[in-house]
Amino acid sequence: MMKNSVFRLILFSLAGIKRTVFLLTLLLAISCCYSQQHTTAVKGILDLRNRSWAKNGIINLDGEWAFYWNKLYTPASFDSAQLTPSVYAVVPGFWNSIIPNQSWFKPAFGYATYRLKVLCPPSDKQLALEFLTIASTYKLFVNGKQLTEIGKVGTSEATTTPAYQPMLITVTPVNNTLDIVIQVANFNYSIGGLWDVIQLGTQEQIIIYRIKNIAQDFFITGSFFLIGIFYLVIYFFFRRGRSPLYFALFCILIGFRPLVTGELGINYITSLSWQFIKHVEFLSVYLTVPVLSLFSYELFPREFSKKMLRYILFISIPFIVAAIFTSPFIFRYTLRPFQLFMILTSCYGLYVYMCAVKHSRVGSVYFLAGFIILFITIINDILYTTLIIHSINLLYAGLYILVICQATTVAKQFFQAFIKIEKLNKQLEQINSELNTKNDMINETNEQLNKLNAELDNLVFRTSHDLKSPITSMLAMTEVIKMEADKDKKNEYVDFQKKIILRLDALINEILQYAKNKSTALQYEPINLEEFIQNALQDQLFSYRSEKIKRMIEVSQPCVFKTDKTRLSMIINNLISNGLKHHNKEQENPYLKIVVHVTEKEATIEVTDNGQGIAQEHLDHIFTKFYRVNTKSAGSGFGLYIVKETVEKLGGTIRVESQVGVGTSFFIVIPNAAYS
Repeated sequence: MMKNSVFRLILFSLAGIKRTVFLLTLLLAISCCYSQQHTTAVKGILDLRNRSWAKNGIINLDGEWAFYWNKLYTPASFDSAQLTPSVYAVVPGFWNSIIPNQSWFKPAFGYATYRLKVLCPPSDKQLALEFLTIASTYKLFVNGKQLTEIGKVGTSEATTTPAYQPMLITVTPVNNTLDIVIQVANFNYSIGGLWDVIQLGTQEQIIIYRIKNIAQDFFITGSFFLIGIFYLVIYFFFRRGRSPLYFALFCILIGFRPLVTGELGINYITSLSWQFIKHVEFLSVYLTVPVLSLFSYELFPREFSKKMLRYILFISIPFIVAAIFTSPFIFRYTLRPFQLFMILTSCYGLYVYMCAVKHSRVGSVYFLAGFIILFITIINDILYTTLIIHSINLLYAGLYILVICQATTVAKQFFQAFIKIEKLNKQLEQINSELNTKNDMINETNEQLNKLNAELDNLVFRTSHDLKSPITSMLAMTEVIKMEADKDKKNEYVDFQKKIILRLDALINEILQYAKNKSTALQYEPINLEEFIQNALQDQLFSYRSEKIKRMIEVSQPCVFKTDKTRLSMIINNLISNGLKHHNKEQENPYLKIVVHVTEKEATIEVTDNGQGIAQEHLDHIFTKFYRVNTKSAGSGFGLYIVKETVEKLGGTIRVESQVGVGTSFFIVIPNAAYS
C-alpha cells in the first residue's frame, strides 16, 4: 500500500512538470537539428554528393578516418607516395584503443595523422568547418593548404605545445572535393585523438550554429549564476538553515561548466591556458557531489545519515585535491572512479528522497521527481562523454528541472510559513497598532516635554539674568533720584529709567511672542502684503529716533497669499525693528528697503538696510538663542531666534547676507497656503 502511495506521488509530481520537460525537450531537439545525419565516412571517404546543404543542413564528419600512427604527413606526402593507413580510426573517438601496446593506465602519448576525403555536392555556397577541441594540439590542411594550427604540433613533449580553442574555418572544395589532413600530437593528457565532432556545412549555417551554441552556453551560465545569487540572498536574509547556501554554491558550480566545455565560451571573456580550463572543468564536477550532499542533508536531516555524509565528504576530498594540485594528465585518471562514486552517491540520494516522500516532508515529492530526471541525464552524459553511446548532452535539462522542483519546494515551504505568520499577524496586528499609536503619542509628548523643559530652563536662566540687571539699576537709580536736588539731573535720571523700562518691555514682548509661536495653532488667512508692511512701518515710524531713515517698499502680489498673520507680523516687525535699531548714524542717506514677490507657490521677502552690518564671524550664530554680536548691544539676543523659529513654523526658510559698514539683507521664503 505504501509503495503504491509513493508511486502515485511521483507520478503526480511528474505530471506537474510535464510542460517544462516538453519545452526543454523541444529546445534540445532544435539544438540538434543541424547535426541529424545518416551518412558516415567509410574507409576514409565521406560521400555527400547526393546531399543538399539547404535541405539537410550541417553534417558531422563522423565515421572511419584514415589513421597513421607516429607519422606527421603533409598533403604533399600523399601526393608523392601511396601511403597505407595503419588503421581506420572511428571519429569522434579516442586513439587510446587503436595505438599499439596501449593499456588502461598507460598514457596515450604520441602523434598521428588523420585523413578524410569528402565528396561534396555541387554548390556555389562557401563552406566552413567547425572544430571544438582536439587532444591536445593539431594542424589542419585542406586541399593541400595549411589553414590553421592550434598550439604547436611536435614529435616530443619538448616540441609540443597543447592548446584548446574551438575554430570556425572556411573551406572551398576543389572539383567538389575536400581533402582534409589533420596532424595531431598529445604529450600532456591521458587520452588523445579527434574526440569531438567536426562539422561541415555552409558558412552561414556554421556561423548561425556556432553563435547559437555560444549564446546557449552563456544563457545557461547566466541562468545558474542568477539562481545561485537568488538562493544566496535567501540564505543571508533567512538564516534558518544552510540549504539555500549549499544549493546556491551548487548552481554556481554548474554555471561554470558551459564556459569550459563545448565552444569554450570562457575564451570570449579572458585568455586562459588549456591546463587551467581543465582544472576548472574537473573541479566544477568534483565539488558538486559534496555540495549537493550537504544540501540534501540540510533539506532532509532525518532521512540523510550524518555518518554517510561524512563518508561522502571524506571520499570527495582526494578527487578535489587532485583536480586542484595535480596536472590534467594525472587527474584525468580519477574521472572514471569519480563517475562510479557519483552514481553510487546518486543512488543513496534517491533512497533518501524516497524516505522523505514516505515521511511526507515538505516538498519531498517535487524534489524526488526532479532528482530522478537529473539522475537519468547524468547516466546519459557519462555514457555520451565516454563515447559509449551516441546521444546529446542532457545534463542541463535535468538541472533546470531540478531547480524548478527545488523552487517549488522552497515556494511551498515559504507559503506554509507565510500562512502561519499571517494568522499570528492578524492576532497581533490590532494590539500592535494600538500600542504603536500610544507609544508614538507618548514618545512625541516626551520629546516635546524634554525640548520645552530644556528651553524653559534656558529661558528662565537668561530672562532672570536680563531682568535682574535693569531692575537693580532702577532700584539704585530710585535712591539717587531721592537724594538729587538738581531738577535737571532728576529729569536725566528719569529718562534713563524710562530707557531701562522700555528694554524690560521689549524683553517681555519677545518672551510673549516666543510663547505664542510655540503654543498657538496656525491660522491661515489672506493678506495684502503691501498694506501689511506699510502698517508695520507706520507703527515704528518714531522708534529708535529713526525719522531720517528712508522707508522703501516694492511689492509684487499678482495672486492671493495666505499665511498666519500673527506670525508674519512677528517676523516683519522684528526685522524692521532690527534695521531701525542698528542703523548707521554716520550714513548720509540711511534707508530700509523691503522687497516682496508673491507666486502661487511662495512669497519671497527681502529686508535690506545700509546700517552697521554684521561681521562674517557672527553670521552663523545670529539666529542662536540669546546670541549678541557685541556686549554693548541693547538687545536681548532673542529676537532673531524668534524670527527663525517663526519662519520654520510656517514651513519657510531664512538666510542673511551682511558686511560691516555696508549693511545687512535678510531673505525669507514663506509657502503660500492659498494653493497648497
